[in-house]
Amino acid sequence: MIFNVPIESIEERYSKQWNKWFPRFFESQNISYETIYPKHLESTILTGRFLNIVTSNNFKAKQLVEITELFNLGLIHNGDVFLFHDLWFPGLEMLAYIRNCTGIKFGITGILHAGTYDPHDFLYEMKMESWGKHLENSWFAFADKIFVATMFHKGLIRKSRKVSDEKIVVTGLPLYDEFSILGSLRDKTIVFPHRLDPEKQPELFDKLKEEPLLKTYNFVKTKDGFITKEGYYKQLNSGKVAVSFALQETWGIAMQESVLCGCLPVVPRRLSYEELYPNQFKYSTYKEAVSLIANMSKNYNSYDKLLKETQQKIIKNGANAIPNIVTELRKDYTI
Repeated sequence: MIFNVPIESIEERYSKQWNKWFPRFFESQNISYETIYPKHLESTILTGRFLNIVTSNNFKAKQLVEITELFNLGLIHNGDVFLFHDLWFPGLEMLAYIRNCTGIKFGITGILHAGTYDPHDFLYEMKMESWGKHLENSWFAFADKIFVATMFHKGLIRKSRKVSDEKIVVTGLPLYDEFSILGSLRDKTIVFPHRLDPEKQPELFDKLKEEPLLKTYNFVKTKDGFITKEGYYKQLNSGKVAVSFALQETWGIAMQESVLCGCLPVVPRRLSYEELYPNQFKYSTYKEAVSLIANMSKNYNSYDKLLKETQQKIIKNGANAIPNIVTELRKDYTI
């Protein structure tokens, strides 16, 4: 049995989609599962960059209450496994405490997105590394499997945290093309699909507007004011080029969504981008980025073959992610 422990569904994140995609796959494979999802009222981000900080902790605390009730009712057995959609989960150590003291041989696994081991991550910026590193080392000591999107992320964790190499499994993360529009009309628009946070460097995108080579283009920051997910995808489907200046990226869903919607990606030669995109889409300096954006915008159709190949790679990686996770779980648990 898989006990599926999701992130709260938020319109602006991928969590709402994941909370459909994981159960859909489990059901297609006749996998027994139970989702731990308490009543949750918030669906938009009010306080925090990618979730409501206090509300999210409240939600996680309620998930832990439901989980401990399952133990009280005798519903957790040897061979069962907990799958956390975000392993950075305050209180996770409760499960290790219960497992050690009850002797029930259940699994503790989950997907890791980021942490205080990344000097450009939000958690690090909030000065949580001084205590967060000890918490992470504790979680990594008892977690059975840690799923990550890229080799870059695995290396980042291993560089500064105590965790055995075999525990961290590169599976990719789920992403399906449910939002591109075939035959979309492309206007002269350059898109910045990221959150407007320091680690994404939106000020460099603003600087592009002053570049002589790009004077005739429109510039859209998708997070300039709240729009629905549908509106976000509509913006991506009308753009020619999507640009990233990110300093922190362990997966990069916004750029991948942009590519699936038909935008040509312009990404720095660093982070997870190194393994996800061909060299023709990468730059090393801001000046190179400007030239690349100008050339790609002007000659959009000449990149058609490379764009399609990149889309196919993203679709394949996204479709394989949940099966990869389930394959890993089946090695050690009864599902």
